Amino acid sequence: MNNLGARVRIVLLVLAAILPILALTLYNGLRERAAAEEAEREKLSLVAELTAKRPEQLLFHARQLLQAIAANSDELLRDRSSCRDYFRRMALEAEGVFRSLGVILPDGELYCNSALPDTVIVNVGDRPYFRLALESGQFVVGEFQVGRTSGRSGINFGLPVFDAEGRVRAVLFAGLNLEKFIEQGESHLDHPGRPGEGLVTTIYDSGGLVLARYPPSEKYMLGKEGPNPFLLKVLKRHQKGVFTATDSGGVQRFYAVEHVGLNPDGISPIRVVVSKPVDVVLSDANGALLRTASGVIGVALLVLLVAWYASEVFVLRRVRALLDVAGRIRAGDYSARAGFGDGREELALLGSAIDAMAAELQARDGQLQQAIRQLNEQAITDQLTGLPNRRYLWDRLGAELMRARRRGAPLSVLLFDIDYFKAFNDRWGHEAGDLVLRNVAHAIRRVVRGSDIVARHGGEEFVIVLPDAGEDIALARAEALRREISALSLTFGGEALGTITVSVGVVCSRDGTATAEDLVRAADHAMYEAKQGGRDRVKLAAAP
Repeated sequence: MNNLGARVRIVLLVLAAILPILALTLYNGLRERAAAEEAEREKLSLVAELTAKRPEQLLFHARQLLQAIAANSDELLRDRSSCRDYFRRMALEAEGVFRSLGVILPDGELYCNSALPDTVIVNVGDRPYFRLALESGQFVVGEFQVGRTSGRSGINFGLPVFDAEGRVRAVLFAGLNLEKFIEQGESHLDHPGRPGEGLVTTIYDSGGLVLARYPPSEKYMLGKEGPNPFLLKVLKRHQKGVFTATDSGGVQRFYAVEHVGLNPDGISPIRVVVSKPVDVVLSDANGALLRTASGVIGVALLVLLVAWYASEVFVLRRVRALLDVAGRIRAGDYSARAGFGDGREELALLGSAIDAMAAELQARDGQLQQAIRQLNEQAITDQLTGLPNRRYLWDRLGAELMRARRRGAPLSVLLFDIDYFKAFNDRWGHEAGDLVLRNVAHAIRRVVRGSDIVARHGGEEFVIVLPDAGEDIALARAEALRREISALSLTFGGEALGTITVSVGVVCSRDGTATAEDLVRAADHAMYEAKQGGRDRVKLAAAP
């Protein structure tokens, strides 16, 4: 363990040599993984496109069917019974793909319906697909709905027909049988939805309601919103493409979204979503990356182990002697020498350098100690007044509070500043202000005891800490200080500077429980009260 530092350095050098190989290997593995991910994304997008062909064909077939029916609209609108019989034949020919076919008048009244007798009166004027067909005059694909009389779920397609003056005469509709649609979708599913492990295909309407799912799932009920909120947000934003998200079961998946058709309002009526778990997609690539990384790391660890033990034999034995000399020098024994002689071998040269360094350190140690003493003195002394500075104040005040707390003794703090000092500087100049500050510092020294702590707090503010002093002593000391300063008679440039006064805030802590900040803050508030009371006075603050 004594040679741990040197061994680590040697091992790090060896590691630095093999690290590029390790990094390159891992980089290639990550590139292969990224390529596999990109290929799967493209494959998933292709699957979504192929899956969307089925709904696209259905929309095309429905449109062609309604356009063909539109050619006979005049005949159909002459007699309701004939209209109903006509659509019943059409529904039979469609082999159950459409649960109903018929005509809706512009006021929303169902003129005829292949699934209902003429005696049943139904108005569908509130259906969104019907209103959009009336407004746009174009073929429209509706959302998921449940028939009001049949109670069967489906999607309606609408196509308006016009009279000679270009007004909508009626809207032809075809209601898609979702059960038949799902059944045919399962039987004709020729994309990797079945054989592909974990591949799921879901078809939604424009409102995010489930129209079909392969394979079926209890979470994805027909006509209900899917359980994945993030996916629903994507669908509502009409976003398409391939992205990664977490499903309702907490599984990270790739999703490919493809839109089918386009309604006159610019919204795709059907969305196909194909998804696959990320861990399934990347299982082979992750396995290859893990095997490659394990092999490279294993070789690297073996090389590092050899370097660790070889360093003892080839390097560390002579290093120990140098460490011993360095330890003695560190302990202050500058007479220690390695004594390796004048050899040209690297460690011998290092030993000679250490011997020369020890001699130099011995000479400079005295100089350094003297410089440290001077720096410490400068760090805690205000250069203008010769008093300790703010840093010294906080260190000593904290220590005195701890001592007062242990002994249960009182401690007082005086904080004061020179009245109208800014105006004084503006009138006489900063050199005169410096003269005042120096003389105030001399006056403070004449008043305080040897055990008191005096510091320049900043600008024209000073702080005096009085250990073992209660309110009476502190107030007496503050008054003596105020009188001593007001008795100063100073001249600058041959002119008298006038009477110098101070406002003093006093606070006393009886048990030492207050913090240094609390005491200084309380004394500061008391000083401002003294200023507001007319200046040139002493104000006692309540104990914090």
